[in-house]
Amino acid sequence: MPLRPPTKFWLPKAGNRTDEYEDASRALYPQRIGTSGRGLARVAVTDGASDAAFAREWANVLVDAFVSRTPDLDGLSPESLSGWLEPAQDEWHDQVPWDRIPWHGEAKARAGAFATLLGLTIGASSPRTNRFSWQAMAIGDCCLFIVRDDRLQVSFPLEAHAEFDNNPALVCSNPTSVEGLWEEVRQDSGECVAGDLIIVATDAIAAWFLAQNAIEKKPWETLAELQSSVWDDWVAEQRREGLMRNDDTTVVIIEVS
Repeated sequence: MPLRPPTKFWLPKAGNRTDEYEDASRALYPQRIGTSGRGLARVAVTDGASDAAFAREWANVLVDAFVSRTPDLDGLSPESLSGWLEPAQDEWHDQVPWDRIPWHGEAKARAGAFATLLGLTIGASSPRTNRFSWQAMAIGDCCLFIVRDDRLQVSFPLEAHAEFDNNPALVCSNPTSVEGLWEEVRQDSGECVAGDLIIVATDAIAAWFLAQNAIEKKPWETLAELQSSVWDDWVAEQRREGLMRNDDTTVVIIEVS
């Protein structure tokens, strides 16, 4: 039972250039998915906070960190989370051009960048079952959706459009500003089977998805049928009609066959 290669779509806010896009996504697939950690598929999406300095860089560092050196989600703790974050925070710090920041912007940069994060791993449940096991961690309002038998089976960490607000939990690139982060971490796990559709999305499209699901519109069908040639126009239409917030928009779609 393979995972099909992921489909990834993204678009910056209307009016912004592509180099102003502050979401990020990564997907890493092994050649063979087994029961060991070395055989895990890994997917991550982040949404950098636009009012912070160098949020684009932090978003990219975070997704790279999750797929390249995934934290132990079985034994995640405040200590292991901090230990996992430290190299990423160091990498972000090294990417910031401190010598070129004007004096009036240095304090903002020193405070750090902020981003939401959702990370997902998928591995074989056992060599004798036709199922995959998955584990996910979330900080903030990026979402994981799993659709089975044409019904939304999993909605994590949020379950309704009304749960989205302007103050999601955020991961900071400054190690001195992560106190209390552990209380914001959400974790979930389960199994997926042949025919499941896995969707990982940042908040704008996740909120659209849940609003559409609430009125029985089956948004997964819309996403599964989208082609890259129409993606930009489709998002623009949702924004014009007030169905999707004008924000950086990112989605990763995986079919289990």
